[in-house]
Amino acid sequence: MAVEIQPDIGKNRLYIRIDGRLEDAEARAVGDEIIRAMDRLRPGFALISDLTQAEPMGPEGVEQLKRIIAVSRERKVGQTVRIVGRAAMAALQFARTSKQYQHEPYLAFSREEAERLLDGLLP
Repeated sequence: MAVEIQPDIGKNRLYIRIDGRLEDAEARAVGDEIIRAMDRLRPGFALISDLTQAEPMGPEGVEQLKRIIAVSRERKVGQTVRIVGRAAMAALQFARTSKQYQHEPYLAFSREEAERLLDGLLP
């Protein structure tokens, strides 16, 4: 499993990419790192999560997702886009958890499409 967390301070965007399965033993540390990255951005930041290579998470991963959604709201997240590709099971898991918090991100099939959505180039 690999997680890439990349804040872009100039664009005020946070990019998160998950490849493989986020194991429960790693989930808390990854959640902490994502929250630290949010702290570097201004209110209204955009969040792009790339799940194209992600696998479903265990219970601790789901708890960290809930925590990240709650903290992102506190930090006044703006638009969110979830890149799903063919990762249907992981995308469904994220969607179910997000729905509990009335957090409905845009869906995209590539990073380029996500960027165009956030730049206002797509309807």
